[in-house]
Amino acid sequence: MKKVLFIVLAVMALSSCAKPDKCKCKFELNAGALDLSLKDQIIERPEDKKCSQIKIEDIKGEIVSIDLSKIGSIDCVNYQE
Repeated sequence: MKKVLFIVLAVMALSSCAKPDKCKCKFELNAGALDLSLKDQIIERPEDKKCSQIKIEDIKGEIVSIDLSKIGSIDCVNYQE
């Protein structure tokens, strides 16, 4: 029984070391009459950053680029499927 428990703990420890490739984020926009909150949004993690280091300035649109730093915030954590 001890061997099985040790193997299970070892597998759990090794799987927690895997580098996540996605982040689960919460976006909040507060612009006067517009209050918008998006929770549990899954985005690709940038290669050079941790999920906790993502800032609202890092989110860019492909067609239009709007400076959201004055009206919004973002909070991200690691996400593994």
